[in-house]
Amino acid sequence: MDICVGSKNPSKLRGVERAFSTLYGGVHVHDYSVEADLPPQPFGLNTTMDCAKIRALRALERNAVCTYGVGVEAGLFEIDGVFYDIQVAYVVDVNGRGSYGFSPAFRVPNRFVELIKKGVYRELEDAVNEFYGTRGIGDAGGFIKLLSRCVVLREDLVYYAVLMALIPFINADVY
Repeated sequence: MDICVGSKNPSKLRGVERAFSTLYGGVHVHDYSVEADLPPQPFGLNTTMDCAKIRALRALERNAVCTYGVGVEAGLFEIDGVFYDIQVAYVVDVNGRGSYGFSPAFRVPNRFVELIKKGVYRELEDAVNEFYGTRGIGDAGGFIKLLSRCVVLREDLVYYAVLMALIPFINADVY
């Protein structure tokens, strides 16, 4: 099975491949950069969902052999003045049937969010890299890797988000 993913991020690609392989067996993942007009750091669940959907649809348009298009977007959402990071996955099949899935969310330090809002950093990854002295943390385990002391990786969050998005596809008789 061929899967088109709207990202070249290794953490996202590993998570997508793990989810599809778990449910369907052997898969081949095609990665595509589709970031042209997407915000560098989505704020709000609706914006994050829109970005994931755009990534999936654009990826699927790029390759006629793919059975599914997948978009994964990390975004920040607020509850009672506290910001959380979540991975949102959107999976769409060649017939246009789509579904969203969500990862577990984790709290983001307010100081990082404020620096992004003030324009000091474009996205969470930039603030994290500066604070921790890392490079490309979004591709190498994500912020969650640092916060969880390497217990949870970004690819794990992507894996769960994609699995959740696939639930209606593998249970078509009830959806």
